[in-house]
Amino acid sequence: GEILILYPEGTRGTPERLGRFKTGIAHLAKRHPDVPVVPVFLHGVGKCLPKGKAVPVPFLCDVLVGNGVTWPGSRTELMCGLEGEIAGLSAERGFPAWA
Repeated sequence: GEILILYPEGTRGTPERLGRFKTGIAHLAKRHPDVPVVPVFLHGVGKCLPKGKAVPVPFLCDVLVGNGVTWPGSRTELMCGLEGEIAGLSAERGFPAWA
């Protein structure tokens, strides 16, 4: 009944650039195969809350929520599914790259 938020890249990387996903989420999904992993795409957070800053800057952020993915039986399938969901969400609105 609780919500757990994980950042699949493991750390905050370069703003507005998607980094490689780490496989920690796959270990949790395998252990709890009936619990959906819901991908969320955040756009604009690099401007709104720059890395290393404690106070948010007044910029708009977009939050897009994807379809839940459950354990498909393999780590590779899960990771590909999640990466595909995130890619689909990022392409959904045609976000411009930040300069």
